[in-house]
Amino acid sequence: MQTLDSQQRPLRILVLCNKMPYPSNDGGTIATLNMIMGLAAQGNKVDVLAMQTPKHNFPLAKLSDELKQNIDWHSVWIDTDIKLGRLLKNLLFSKLPYNAERFVSEEFKTKLENLLKQNTYDIVQLEGLYLSSYISTIRKHSKSVISLRSHNVEAQIWERLAETETNPVKRIYKRILSRRIGKLETQTLKQIDILVPITLNDAEKLPFNPQCTYVTPTGIEPQKFAPYKEPAVGKSLFYIGALDWEPNQEAVLWFVRNVWADVQCQHPDWEFHIAGRNAPSSFARELAKYPVVFDGQVASAQEFIERHNIMVVPLLSGSGMRIKIIEAMAHSRCVVTTPIGAEGIDAENGRQILIGSSPDELKTLILKAIGDAEYTRSVADEAFAYTNANFSNRVIISGLNQFYKQWLQR
Repeated sequence: MQTLDSQQRPLRILVLCNKMPYPSNDGGTIATLNMIMGLAAQGNKVDVLAMQTPKHNFPLAKLSDELKQNIDWHSVWIDTDIKLGRLLKNLLFSKLPYNAERFVSEEFKTKLENLLKQNTYDIVQLEGLYLSSYISTIRKHSKSVISLRSHNVEAQIWERLAETETNPVKRIYKRILSRRIGKLETQTLKQIDILVPITLNDAEKLPFNPQCTYVTPTGIEPQKFAPYKEPAVGKSLFYIGALDWEPNQEAVLWFVRNVWADVQCQHPDWEFHIAGRNAPSSFARELAKYPVVFDGQVASAQEFIERHNIMVVPLLSGSGMRIKIIEAMAHSRCVVTTPIGAEGIDAENGRQILIGSSPDELKTLILKAIGDAEYTRSVADEAFAYTNANFSNRVIISGLNQFYKQWLQR
């Protein structure tokens, strides 16, 4: 057992990432970067080993001094692009889900081995399920405690996608993927020491010892957000999210087909702006059929949010927490979403956030928000107060840091 003095010392932590978390321009990278920065701000010495991928890459030499305070960065290039041949080979000859197989790399494994041999870590934290193939390497070369930061219940995402898929071939594949991912989640939970889910809802769905579980939502830096600022485009709904993530594509298309057309018909002077990175060309072509403004990848998510009025997040599938909702609420924006979109956000419906389950419910909420500016402003102000009170990154990570220290002492 460690002494009290050793329990009070800063921790040595290695964080493994399956994509470079900077620049943080989607929910996953925001969650990972805020975690890394928060752990370092607690006085810990943090090493980061990240995969540089075609979609998420940034030269380490260009990282700012702020990103290097108590943090040493390491990376390995990995081609994670989906290849049809590899996908079919995986489907026919492997039990591992293709989502995870894309992140298996001998180069990454070798770099990990070298870091483990050169340093003694208290904690090795995996940022997501798809790093689980490296657990055996960690066990072989280190006595570190292994923590899994679970951003989502991955099997649930694909199960929900299968339920809403209309193409029979794709539906079968998504069900196969969901089953494989579910098995991988079960196997991984047997191999780790600590589970760090992003929401209480996710924690309840993952079969793990509650005594070794610490729920850690993604935090914000309250000082970076100001109270309500009048939007430049006042008559606008908006959506922003990673458009290479299938649940987001599904949500946007469902909304424009089932909700937006009726709303826009009643309020033709209002616009619906859609922003997000890595949108497939097929998705952009489909959007072009509807009366929307597709902004694509924007230079600044913060400026985009501040420029527009009412945020819409019509998710039908997915898991974890919608970081962009928290950011929009922190920017004093009224958010209209679905129950799945609001998962992990314990805000009061009708007061701090607006939640509707069906197209008709969403239409009613949006029409009220459009027609009653005073009410919309009230929801936005309440959202700002709620996020500032509940999502301080410093407070959230301080709790996790203390949990790690108590666990190590035990």
